[in-house]
Amino acid sequence: MFRHGPPRPPWRAGAPPPFPYPPPPYGTVPYFGAVAAVRHPPPYPRAVQLQSVTAVNSDAELNLIASLLPHYTYVTVDTEYPGTVHRPAAGKRDSDLTADERYALLRANADELPIVQLGVTLCDEHGNLPVVLDYATGLHAERAWEFNFSDFDVASHRHAPQSVEFLRSQGIDFERARRCGVNSAAFADKLSAILAAPRGANAAELTWVAFGGAYDLAYLVKMLGGGQPLPETREGFVARVRELLGGRVFDAKYMAEHCGRGDLRGVGLRSVAANLGVPRPIVEPPCLAGPKSLTACRIHTVLRMHVLPQDAVAGYEGIIDGLQ
Repeated sequence: MFRHGPPRPPWRAGAPPPFPYPPPPYGTVPYFGAVAAVRHPPPYPRAVQLQSVTAVNSDAELNLIASLLPHYTYVTVDTEYPGTVHRPAAGKRDSDLTADERYALLRANADELPIVQLGVTLCDEHGNLPVVLDYATGLHAERAWEFNFSDFDVASHRHAPQSVEFLRSQGIDFERARRCGVNSAAFADKLSAILAAPRGANAAELTWVAFGGAYDLAYLVKMLGGGQPLPETREGFVARVRELLGGRVFDAKYMAEHCGRGDLRGVGLRSVAANLGVPRPIVEPPCLAGPKSLTACRIHTVLRMHVLPQDAVAGYEGIIDGLQ
């Protein structure tokens, strides 16, 4: 079950962020329903503000994330990128490849294609998201983030046209992202400083989570590594993930596939969420990095707290789906 207490007071991260504050692309998204095992569901609907981040508010939102990390040590990420241009040889499916062959394709694609979006959702050990004050509206809400990057240029970068069209259909404006998006190198410098900063003697180590997270972690490593090529081997890649991110790493898709429940095998993010009874939004948001990181966060919370035996969870650490 999710453990809900009374809403926390907002965590204030110093001075208010600068204005004008760009509106979140989905506003405040109310969630309804409760996990089947919940004994004491909250008496109010949860509202999650999916905060759009561009160059205007990137520093302010990263400062806020930095102030929250000592208390919300689970960091779930999801990425969007312009598809894949390196694929299995003709006649081969991804399932036919070895883990080393899958990593070689991932490396080729992530090294060549820029990131488009990064979704970030924080939670504590009980699955509670931070409740913060939106200075633009004066309202408190749980918050997740969607960073929009300026690196990708449709006109000059190779990409998979069908993937780019899908992202457009979900609301991404690539031309606006080029003008107003976050520079990935500047983002990486700031995030690296945040991760290197001491978080207090009693702070728990960070736990990084993704769902089918090979590409998500690859793009994080690529950015934090200064844009350098990914390691040549998957073992080197996993070591690089640990080095740059620190803490523990879990892939919620691998956990779902191997937890013993047949209804969680061979299905995607939304089906896993539905089969676990994860609360869904009243209005389905676009299939982009912010909402997907939020769903992945909730999937991981249910798996580690209510599906898997407590003494079994640690056995999934460091295993990335498709690269095991």
